[in-house]
Amino acid sequence: MIGKIWAYSAASVIGLGALAWAFSSATEPGQAQGRAAAVEQAARPGANNRTMLPARLLDCHLGRITNYDPSKEALPRDYTYEGDHVFRLFLPSIPERTTAPPRSTQAPEPVDPKTRILTDPDGISAGAMQIPFDRVVDYWPERVEMTTPVGNGEVNLIILQQSAGQPGLTDIFMTKAKDAMTYDTNGMYAGRCKATTGEAALTLAG
Repeated sequence: MIGKIWAYSAASVIGLGALAWAFSSATEPGQAQGRAAAVEQAARPGANNRTMLPARLLDCHLGRITNYDPSKEALPRDYTYEGDHVFRLFLPSIPERTTAPPRSTQAPEPVDPKTRILTDPDGISAGAMQIPFDRVVDYWPERVEMTTPVGNGEVNLIILQQSAGQPGLTDIFMTKAKDAMTYDTNGMYAGRCKATTGEAALTLAG
């Protein structure tokens, strides 16, 4: 079921991630807008001195959100979760972004084909494991947004961001979506990932 849902008024850089700002354990509405400003700052030339992002292997555990109510505003601590779904994702080494990404209404930039889902034994990614990503906006480690078309005008949406609740880990949110306000409310997953980077990530990813 695809349903209309409430979301914080924080902009997603690819136009589909507003809700996911709510699923970092320490995110409040004001903090979410602060993070949106940080993403905008990161997009400006000269924001930092790094030239390449490392290869990254993310080993994640996600639970399905069971008590989402589109009629109520809620914080991450208000949600309950069902299941423990293993999920593994690989992000290759790519040049660090120094320009703003294309808007969601514009053609996407080419995605490195090595970007892929490696493990999804429970099929929570709506079949996206077999399909290449079509949009990736990578501001690692602060935030990464990724979509994969899965048919019927829908995409599988993955958002990664630094965990405020557990420093050193990465929060993950995933669901099927049609646009920034239309999500599969019966298939909303959130959890955390441990990241392995650099040569170790390449070795483990095979």
